[in-house]
Amino acid sequence: MQNEGVADDEIERLIREVEAATSGKPQRPAEPAKEVDKPSASGRDVESSSGGRVAFAGISAGVMGVGGWLFGVFTPWTDALDMGIAAAGAAFLTGLIAGPPKWFSS
Repeated sequence: MQNEGVADDEIERLIREVEAATSGKPQRPAEPAKEVDKPSASGRDVESSSGGRVAFAGISAGVMGVGGWLFGVFTPWTDALDMGIAAAGAAFLTGLIAGPPKWFSS
């Protein structure tokens, strides 16, 4: 029965949070803003560098181009070369626009 006090505290805390959210008035001070990541030593941000973006776009174009070509080889109603070129072009443009994911290191 000791858990009832903890559950009651949790319920009261949730009720306060819901009331604060619906009333528009915060009941406690806002948390301080987090610090913005500082640029790297070279003076530019690593995520915005074009080297990683172009490398990711090139790799994805190669993988998708081969995949599109294989799809074209195994389907008799399509042209393998056109499928490979179209898939590679689309993957390259998508990779350039979207940029690399965080796990991709340049």
